[in-house]
Amino acid sequence: MRDDIDRDMQLARMIYHKIMSNMKFTLDLEEYSYKDRGRNDPRYKFFKKQLMSNTYDTLRDLFEELFDMGILEETEYDEDVKDGYQDTPSGGAGYVNSGRFNAWLKREKTAGNT
Repeated sequence: MRDDIDRDMQLARMIYHKIMSNMKFTLDLEEYSYKDRGRNDPRYKFFKKQLMSNTYDTLRDLFEELFDMGILEETEYDEDVKDGYQDTPSGGAGYVNSGRFNAWLKREKTAGNT
């Protein structure tokens, strides 16, 4: 694993954590709507399964598109978005910024300071 990775500047990590937080919030709202049975209600279980599947598939597609554009690169370790948050530079996304994207970020930051 590269030692030069700034976790706070990882695009996939930021996207992944925001989307996962939003999914959790949505699931909590849906659970609350079934006051009597909550997460044990079959309707909630179906909703959760569909939301999670759609969210994970959408994240994978987005990260693959950003990979194809040269913005992200896959991590050296085995990660998948469905496995949840990880204490890694990608945070569980399975992708980190490409060297090219990091160079662009650095140029933009330097240009903004002049």
